[in-house]
Amino acid sequence: MPERITNKDNHYDKLCTLMSILRAECPWDREQTLLSLRRYTLEEVHEVIEAIDAADQSNDWLPLKDELGDLLLQVVFYAQIAEEADAFNFGDVIDALINKMIYRHPHVFDQTAQISTDINRQWDQLKDAEQHDRTSLMDGIPPMPALKYAQKQQQRAARVGFDWQQAADVMTKMREEMDELEHEINSHADIERLEDEFGDVLFTLANLARKLDLDAELCLMRTNRKFARRFRGMETEAVALSVPMNQMDLDSLERLYQAVKAKQADNSGA
Repeated sequence: MPERITNKDNHYDKLCTLMSILRAECPWDREQTLLSLRRYTLEEVHEVIEAIDAADQSNDWLPLKDELGDLLLQVVFYAQIAEEADAFNFGDVIDALINKMIYRHPHVFDQTAQISTDINRQWDQLKDAEQHDRTSLMDGIPPMPALKYAQKQQQRAARVGFDWQQAADVMTKMREEMDELEHEINSHADIERLEDEFGDVLFTLANLARKLDLDAELCLMRTNRKFARRFRGMETEAVALSVPMNQMDLDSLERLYQAVKAKQADNSGA
């Protein structure tokens, strides 16, 4: 009986009704908890990012519409569980978001407020003012992938001036870290020393991305997709040549890779 949903007057009521029905009548939805939903939420976030890239690169917007819907369902799901626990509901989530955005945009909603010349700094200051229980700028950083977490730490440190002035300064530091890693490798250091120095290199690279106004996590995701696309192209070419890739030497594989790279570059520019 989908009419229970479709006969509602607005999208908000339709969505909330859908979620309450699923929790009451679907065995799988009913057994989900805050903790069990976490992995699905992470998956949906990454699928949204993929869909954003598709919309940007190929003007294919339909996947983004679908994936945003899936992500929105996650939000409504958590709110429904919270409502069942008498904590808050979806409407409370929306109200809290609206109030927060109004507070953090005084340059838009408060005519008496002084217009900041640095909107990002103003945002950080207002956000920090909300966190009364923090004893360190390192407090309150949510769990994130390591590269993203590194950039968030560096952003926090930069608020008090603990930051490189220019990207070129970070490049110098990166070369120092690479030299230290190379020294440990040549010295046959143990795994703990290698992990330590390799981590320093990654941390510095994340900092360089931040200075270039890049998101290190998104950069790596982009390269992962690019490598997968090129490797699949290598596999296709190897089949056409009737030569299994595991029977090619490294030089042959490299030539194949470069050929696929050039071919895909030509196709993307066509």
